[in-house]
Amino acid sequence: MRKNFLVIPLVLLLLSSLLCSTTENTKALRNEPRELRKGLLVLNFYNATPKSKAAEFEPWEYGLASMIISDMESIGVFNIISKEALKDVIAVQEFQQSGMIDNSQLIQMGKLAGAHYILKGIFMEMNGTLRIETQVFSVEKGILLQTVVVNGKTENFFTLQKELVDRITRTVDVILTDTEKNFIASKIETKSVDASLKNYRGELTLEEAKKLAHEGKKEEAKKLVEQAKRDFTEAVTIDPSYEKAKKNLSKISMAIPVTL
Repeated sequence: MRKNFLVIPLVLLLLSSLLCSTTENTKALRNEPRELRKGLLVLNFYNATPKSKAAEFEPWEYGLASMIISDMESIGVFNIISKEALKDVIAVQEFQQSGMIDNSQLIQMGKLAGAHYILKGIFMEMNGTLRIETQVFSVEKGILLQTVVVNGKTENFFTLQKELVDRITRTVDVILTDTEKNFIASKIETKSVDASLKNYRGELTLEEAKKLAHEGKKEEAKKLVEQAKRDFTEAVTIDPSYEKAKKNLSKISMAIPVTL
């Protein structure tokens, strides 16, 4: 009974640790004081991949946003607005499901969340080719500043994501030096598509486990945590140098033993 009693708080503690780790452990390139930084809200990407393969690439709905957040935070001129803060303002699922967001409502949501800029994206994988499109909104001006698009081979997703970040920063008038560009370009999580998808599938599974734990569904939550552990294990097996997956696996192994 004691082990079951501990499942819910352990799951919640684990999720808080994993979900907060994206920005806390990132060394900033610039030393801009927090109070002077611009608020940046990055929404999950909409997956426009054809139905036959959409489920395979579902983890990148969250994963691409996570990678962009990590790079944007590392510059040191933005305050990343968390998804939890956003949920206090508006029900995210209402506009995330369709991929179609009314721009005026989006701008209003950004104001309430304290954002200066909002990034809304869509991606499509087809026959080994990946297209990523991101709309950059200025909340202060109440307008769409630019739509940034990158295309290339799916196996080079890590390069496309870095190119996207570079073009986004230019859109919001943050001009990166060559040294800064090289630093961000060197921060590659993994070059393996399969490893990346496995890791982010695990992170999404942990999100669902957190919801179930909050609802008191401890057995269902425990099963999902074990599934997430398997996903992280597979990610590390595919790419043994994948540090993010290794950290996720380490944290989940220490916090939620298999014997729970």
